[in-house]
Amino acid sequence: MLRMRKIRAGKPRLSAPRAGNAGLIATVAIAFAGVAVGAISAYMGERGARATAKSTSETAQPAEPEDAFLAERDRIVAEILSEPAPERLTPPTGTLRAYGRAYQTQSAIRPKIVIIIDDMGINRQASEKALELPGPLTFSFLPYGRDVAEIASAAHDAGGELMLHLPMEPEGVEDPGPHALTSFMTGAEFMRALDWNLGRFDGYVGVNNHMGSKLTADIAAMKTLLGYLDHKGVFFLDSVTTPDTAARRAARELGLDVYARDVFLDAEAGSEEAVRSQLALAERIARKTGYAVAIGHPRKETLAVLGPWLTSAPARGFDLVYASALKTIHENAKPKALAAAPSLRL
Repeated sequence: MLRMRKIRAGKPRLSAPRAGNAGLIATVAIAFAGVAVGAISAYMGERGARATAKSTSETAQPAEPEDAFLAERDRIVAEILSEPAPERLTPPTGTLRAYGRAYQTQSAIRPKIVIIIDDMGINRQASEKALELPGPLTFSFLPYGRDVAEIASAAHDAGGELMLHLPMEPEGVEDPGPHALTSFMTGAEFMRALDWNLGRFDGYVGVNNHMGSKLTADIAAMKTLLGYLDHKGVFFLDSVTTPDTAARRAARELGLDVYARDVFLDAEAGSEEAVRSQLALAERIARKTGYAVAIGHPRKETLAVLGPWLTSAPARGFDLVYASALKTIHENAKPKALAAAPSLRL
């Protein structure tokens, strides 16, 4: 069972004048509060440049890889996306190849797949239906959902891993919901909104963004957010709602790890066939890179396809793991990536 962890964030005492750069001002607030000690000098030069919005495909990948491991993985994923879609799900055979090196198919190196179910806690009936799926699954709850603490506790008791689906400012006119983090907040407002969201329920191990195509492109805001989450002992997983995301760059400059989605299972709502196709894509990515991260939602068609897939994936050679396993996966994979590139040395 997961260890329940109470997450509470203290209210910031620093007041700030109104300005259009929440990331920069909130960074100062955090630094003076002692949360990001030593990082303030790096933050002060950042102005959180806003990137022009671009359309995001179901498999859009973040830019600026922070090391050889992610750079090579990005290359492999891009290669997979350029290939024709598979006709059916097939098991891996023979040896697995990760970053140019062959490994025998053993439990320790079987390809791993993380399935995250987003938007939990809004539609109670749909959320409870998702909890009936076989695991392991990671459930990400929107903090403003009614009775979210109660439903999240039920998910934990059912064996699920919990994440918090943090509302963040998107490009365009879509509404991310109440208490969303935005770029036009003052530092104090930014921290109050963040504290409100983080305090809505307990037991989560990580955070991923709900919407956020505008805010995740703001380097200063992302440094503020990542530094604060690290202080609280939770990781950040980028939902990658924009190809201009600055999450990876911000993490690299802070010396932190962040993770990222590979595949959206149900960006095309209402289509079971689309979900199957995206699951097949997740399998291909996992088979060639060692792991894949897929995000879906508690929709009828998604749950209908996921149930049988979850029960059959292990027999096809895949290990289903929680999102928190990504830390170990990254740590184990990085030396292999470097070994595959002899010119790169730590």
